[in-house]
Amino acid sequence: MNLLIDSGNSFIKWALATEQSLVIERRCLSSAAPGLHEIWKNYDVPNRVIVANVAGEKVASEIRTAVSALWKLDAEYIVSKQSCCGLTNSYHKPEQLGVDRWMAMVAAYRMAQDPVIVVDCGTAVTIDLVNEKGVFLGGAIMPGLNVAIKSLRESTNTIDEVSSIDRIVISAAQSTEEGVAAGVLYGLAGGVERVVSEQSSIIDKAPKVFITGGDAKVLMPYLTILATLQTNLVMQGLRIFTGYNSVA
Repeated sequence: MNLLIDSGNSFIKWALATEQSLVIERRCLSSAAPGLHEIWKNYDVPNRVIVANVAGEKVASEIRTAVSALWKLDAEYIVSKQSCCGLTNSYHKPEQLGVDRWMAMVAAYRMAQDPVIVVDCGTAVTIDLVNEKGVFLGGAIMPGLNVAIKSLRESTNTIDEVSSIDRIVISAAQSTEEGVAAGVLYGLAGGVERVVSEQSSIIDKAPKVFITGGDAKVLMPYLTILATLQTNLVMQGLRIFTGYNSVA
């Protein structure tokens, strides 16, 4: 069993996985990284620990320390490269592509075996295009749901904190709180759809659109395009990566 870790700006997610499937999936706030030793202490010793980290060196160090103390293993931190698992990276500097985006594309392309667009709804929303030959052609990055709401709140004296969005809001909102939620959601959905349309026009064959990330379920009802919800694409990509890069 391998321990796969998707370390993001807001959450650290992990899964115990075989080569074929994810067995257990859990998460905690990235700010809770110092407590990972306590969280993982009852896990059996994994064969390998594979990490996709975009949360910075402080969180990476906490993960590294917990893994070493618990199991006397070195956590393996992966980076984006020019080629991986059948995909080709067209970034001018491949290592600058967020490794979470890269792993999500690996998984989506493996699932579709056709061109794909991956919409990852996290702290930022990324929209990435992979053509039918498995070439990542590029992508767009925009503020995520909570970042957009926070920006409005910090820039405007009359906007109070918006509570969690746990219901459908309408565009003709009748309170400031719902108006902010509606504006951000409809604006984000419209931006995603515009980018998806533009990216789709670049290639000859219509791509399959996957949506993933922590806010994917919140954004889905506001999209008018067909998209497949797959909340754990990064983790699936890590599982595929581990199979491609097995050790003897």
